[in-house]
Amino acid sequence: MILAARRRGHDQQEERERLARIIVRSRQQRAASFPAIVFGEPGWDMILQLYIADCAGRPVDVSSLCAATGVAKTTALRHLDRLEQLDLLERRADRVDGRRIFVLLREDLRRQTERWLDSMRLALDIGTP
Repeated sequence: MILAARRRGHDQQEERERLARIIVRSRQQRAASFPAIVFGEPGWDMILQLYIADCAGRPVDVSSLCAATGVAKTTALRHLDRLEQLDLLERRADRVDGRRIFVLLREDLRRQTERWLDSMRLALDIGTP
């Protein structure tokens, strides 16, 4: 019974990560399909990228995160600063390379993102909650 509950939790986490990847991919495809239109949600793009990286257990540095948004670096940095001011993420210096800074989701934002992904999974009928 305990193993089944753990497995369901693991499946749920995989389904959330899969949905987040689908959303990111669809947003990238949308931008490629409509190059003349600027679809701007850099803060949301950052949250999804950080969530996916968190699920995969890999760090994301500021430069990579800004690049993943598809907007100018100064615009991306403003959104990053805002998310940090809201205490939704944090920046940590790389212990190996002092020039690099990693960005991490705070637990509250991770839970909010999971709740949203769960509601989308239900709405889209992807997996089981």
